[in-house]
Amino acid sequence: MKYIKYLFTFRYIKLLSYLLTKYLYNKIPVFPQIDSKIIPKNMLDLFQDLHQQSKLKPYKLKYVYYYGFQIIIGGLNKFLLLITLGILLNILPQLLLTTLSFISLRIWVGGLHFDSYQKCCYISLLSFTLMALLAKYIILSHFITMLIFLIIYFIILIYAPIEHPNHPIKHNKKIKFKLIALFSLTTLILIHSFTHNIIISNSIIYGILLVCLISTPITSKLK
Repeated sequence: MKYIKYLFTFRYIKLLSYLLTKYLYNKIPVFPQIDSKIIPKNMLDLFQDLHQQSKLKPYKLKYVYYYGFQIIIGGLNKFLLLITLGILLNILPQLLLTTLSFISLRIWVGGLHFDSYQKCCYISLLSFTLMALLAKYIILSHFITMLIFLIIYFIILIYAPIEHPNHPIKHNKKIKFKLIALFSLTTLILIHSFTHNIIISNSIIYGILLVCLISTPITSKLK
């Protein structure tokens, strides 16, 4: 029971991150001490500049490594679980295309964030799987499709990018993110309009629909 709980709470991600951080920190010297024979001099100068600019003390690098490994391993964990669900439910193409369409907008639009990886992972898997199942079995009408396009355009123009409270975005970057979001959406709409593959077109719609659902002023405040 203890090990099952360990798996379902994803605590192995923290364990792997800790072990990799410990290994990396012990193996890699502090940037200014890197031997120029190991890497080219121009790369060595770059590492030294980054080290000086970051103003990180050596022991603080552990936290940077640990945080980085958690993001990488957490992302791989979600991806492998998605692939597994897609194969088991026979919706792998829909699941991958829906997720890809979602991510291409989500990065720039922002929206709902959860306060724990566990909650984020389970709800993400549930949402992507549900949308992929709908994409496989339910074809939306032209009217509903156009309505979804109009809603997401409105959300991007008025609200995007939706900031996370802990990560405010500068004004110039907000404009940049908004423009990229509009470009990404236009690209998805063109692909949807000109493709004759129902799997691709339907998956794009449901990926965009999921972005709509998590980017409203109400849902984006949930945790």
